[in-house]
Amino acid sequence: MMTMPPDETSMPSASQQQRKEKNKIMGDRSPKSNQKMSSQKQAKANSASDKKAQAIAAKQVAGKKK
Repeated sequence: MMTMPPDETSMPSASQQQRKEKNKIMGDRSPKSNQKMSSQKQAKANSASDKKAQAIAAKQVAGKKK
């Protein structure tokens, strides 16, 4: 029969299990915060696409002036 040293166990310690459970709880996941985050992402994406469209329009106008 093999014995393991006391510091090496096959199961995680109680403190490790508690840390994993705390990580699940951490952070604000309320419906209001989720909606705010999604609207911020959408606004950022719209801003980026608007900038891209403006850059394309500026290049087209610059090309027509020559």
